[in-house]
Amino acid sequence: MPDLDPLFHAFAALFAGGAAASGWTASVIVANTSFDGLDHGRADRHLRQVLVASAGFQAALLGVAAGFAVMSGAMGAFITAGLAALGFLSNIWTLAPRREKMPEGVKKRGSTRRVLAVSMTLMVTAVALTAAGLAAFGV
Repeated sequence: MPDLDPLFHAFAALFAGGAAASGWTASVIVANTSFDGLDHGRADRHLRQVLVASAGFQAALLGVAAGFAVMSGAMGAFITAGLAALGFLSNIWTLAPRREKMPEGVKKRGSTRRVLAVSMTLMVTAVALTAAGLAAFGV
């Protein structure tokens, strides 16, 4: 039976790179397109929906990448991909609807959570890209 480690390294890098590309698309391209073509309220809702909808897919891609990384023995890529998957899943919690009561006279600011989610997506995208690089080199 041939040695499958190089193949598993490649698959781990491929899936982690796909998650990084998806994160970049959701946080940069969709955000810029939404705020250029829509009014602020609609763009805000659209971007929130895209970030929540893509987070599960990105986490699944990184989970598969982590699986291939651990099968090939690339423990650095495995740990990095797992952390990135958890980072993408944190967007679902960050953008979840809140049921807390606001005191009278205090305005609820939902844009702070959106800004935090976009920033987190960009940072986790860099971590996913690092996982892809580690997997490609078998680290």
